[in-house]
Amino acid sequence: MAINLRQSSTSPNISDSNLVFAVTSNSSSADQFRFVCDINDDSGTLLQRVKQQPNPNDTGVFDLGMLISTYLGPTDPVWDIANVTANTSCSQDYQIRFGEEFSDSVTGFTTLYTGDDPDAAGNPNVSGSNYTTILNGVLNPQDQVNWNWNSGSKYEEESTDGLTTFNHQFGLTSFNTSSVRTGDYHTLSILNGNLAGITSSAVDSSLAQDIYAVVYRQYDATGSLLDTDILYNTTAGPRTTSSELWDDVYLDQDETTRLIHFPAGPQNIEDAGVPILADDTGYYTMTFYNQTAEPGVNYNGVWGEYRFEIDNRNCGYSGQRFAWKNEYGVWDYYNFSLAQSTTATIEREQYEQSFVDYSATNTVAYNNERRGNTQYQNRVTKNRTAETDYLTQVDADNLRELFYSTNVYAQQPDGAYFPVVLTDVTATEKTNPRSQKLFRYTVNYQYANTNTARL
Repeated sequence: MAINLRQSSTSPNISDSNLVFAVTSNSSSADQFRFVCDINDDSGTLLQRVKQQPNPNDTGVFDLGMLISTYLGPTDPVWDIANVTANTSCSQDYQIRFGEEFSDSVTGFTTLYTGDDPDAAGNPNVSGSNYTTILNGVLNPQDQVNWNWNSGSKYEEESTDGLTTFNHQFGLTSFNTSSVRTGDYHTLSILNGNLAGITSSAVDSSLAQDIYAVVYRQYDATGSLLDTDILYNTTAGPRTTSSELWDDVYLDQDETTRLIHFPAGPQNIEDAGVPILADDTGYYTMTFYNQTAEPGVNYNGVWGEYRFEIDNRNCGYSGQRFAWKNEYGVWDYYNFSLAQSTTATIEREQYEQSFVDYSATNTVAYNNERRGNTQYQNRVTKNRTAETDYLTQVDADNLRELFYSTNVYAQQPDGAYFPVVLTDVTATEKTNPRSQKLFRYTVNYQYANTNTARL
């Protein structure tokens, strides 16, 4: 009597998708038999128990995607961070365990079994991994070849001995190059450490996606190197100092350190103590590196490199910078750099009263200041419009994530971020047979918190 796990979700994975598990049992013919699935948090505390009878093929098929989505928190509000910051809610570890329950008779009480071999009474205990790391993102069926997220596109465990050479592009973003202005905030998020769901010391201590440090390099317009600065991953964990090897800290990792956020915008790294060289800096790069055994930065182990073009021009337009929750459940950013405009729509609520004050006592005074039509509330809604410059096909495709997102913010001149709602988008296509097609987007949006009505 035991549970056989036929199919399971891989780790790491995405919540807003089909997280499919399939189980069978040699006890499925028992009276009142049901498969039992426990969804536990990182510490093993039960969050939800799901029970299911066998299908006609004696199999229990569980899709836990929508269930787990309800336990994940919102995207971490890390826009203005000045140091490496740990995840708090948009990625979590879950322990998915399977068991079974059945009775000795049609009318008897059922007993819950672990599903182990040999089976015993107790909570479900059969699993394909020690934990499953789930990001609060989304997967489109058309972009997949099976039920699981192609995590290999953003995650791979490499040797932590510092001798390996590799070159990945694993930041959780679609933008390899971004246009920024001095004063802009920007972050880059990346998976860190061990996420495959294995807790074997022989594996965890020698293999990991170990994000040891990020190196910022500033260049002038001609590409000459101006400045180099290093930010070590020692504030988000599990490291606390740059002298620690992965082998020293891997046992301290938990769900908060498997996803980390790095300061990336000009204002973020200024706040971190890395000054942008103002007029001299044409662009800068940030590169994520592995660790050497000394320890030090392994410049042959690259987890990703991203370029930021500093552009403060565009005819003096202040433009509008947006941040939105992308498909990985973290922030992407873009500047709509052309002119923006605001129009106000005023909804007026009013009633009509007579010129004679029938509520008067004793005598009715003549009052030519008395209102007939009286407004008791004016509700002001401001509709804002922002426009991009002409975009390449790559940026036009990447920006569609902004239009699909339900969590969008607009950066204010003082650096604060206000939640907004996009109402509609217009795309203008510039077709020139002698060059690549270019696109321009016009976005209409409103602040999520509108002006207080005037009474």
